[in-house]
Amino acid sequence: MIKKIAVLLLLSGAIISCSKKTEVADDTRYVKIFVVGGGVDRGYSTFHGNIHAEYEPNLSFRVNGKIVIRLVDIGQFVKKGQALAKLDPTDYKLSADSATAQLASAKSNYVTQEANLERYKQLLKQNFVSQAQYDSQKAQFDSAKAQYEEANNQLANSKNQVQYTTLVAPSDGVISSINMDAGQVVSAGQTVATMAVSGNKEVAIDLPEAQINDYKIGMPADVRLWATNKNYVGKIRIINQASDQQTRTYAARVVVLNAESDVKYGMSADVTIKPLNSADGVVLPLNSLYTNNGKTGIWLLDANSKAKFVPVEVIATDGNTMKVKKGLIHDGDKVVSAGANFVYEGQVLKVYSN
Repeated sequence: MIKKIAVLLLLSGAIISCSKKTEVADDTRYVKIFVVGGGVDRGYSTFHGNIHAEYEPNLSFRVNGKIVIRLVDIGQFVKKGQALAKLDPTDYKLSADSATAQLASAKSNYVTQEANLERYKQLLKQNFVSQAQYDSQKAQFDSAKAQYEEANNQLANSKNQVQYTTLVAPSDGVISSINMDAGQVVSAGQTVATMAVSGNKEVAIDLPEAQINDYKIGMPADVRLWATNKNYVGKIRIINQASDQQTRTYAARVVVLNAESDVKYGMSADVTIKPLNSADGVVLPLNSLYTNNGKTGIWLLDANSKAKFVPVEVIATDGNTMKVKKGLIHDGDKVVSAGANFVYEGQVLKVYSN
């Protein structure tokens, strides 16, 4: 009986084991993709910037004092010579009054000494005074004359100080920033406002250090404003010869040659320039680059959702994207942009989505 039960158990185990199917490991890889689009990059570079005036002077008083009134606001258009703010002129007027009195005293002394010198000149001719006495009188006259001229200059300076208590616009333009208000005490030369002088309008951009020699003054540029959604003709006016120590970029200005009245200071703009020695290519994410055993390329997701290796030649990179030579990559191709280092030829791929 026991033998019969054992045989039945063995048979049932064999039947169960035969009914199990062999399981195959799923080697599907989830990846992120980048869809190639926009055609071939014709070697143009685009920089972001803002509209500025060609000349943007910092405005300041030429004397110290307390601001008693501010006459302008940010964005206000002003004319040349228009008053922008005023300091308390009391102390400077007192100095001017004192200088006026000193001038009157110096003038009186000068007139007296001039008359005395003329008398001594006549007396010297008649030998009533010696040459030494005449020379002494001449010295007194010269001293009085110098004091009179000094007092005259001092009065002119005092009057200028009174005028300097009023800050005026150096030219026509728009007040772009203000750092002052009534009651504030300011020192001479302290910036209290900035203005954008009427004239050419420019886009301030930063050129990368690695490509600085690919751009020259006078190169044409295309300018597009975000606000107006219009394109304008531009030209590089100036490139700074010293880089910013923090960003390692070179400041440049692109003048907008056909700027209209709707182009306002501070507007955001894109400037597109074709650098020297540029080459055509396709722009891809830098993370899509795959290198192994001396081969450099990318992985494409083919029509069967399988990985296909395509060799590429990198032309340029900016740290986030790369430009590769055109030829084997076309618009609509799906490029593996994340996970490229874990993919092999023919592997089934699935697109990862959050």
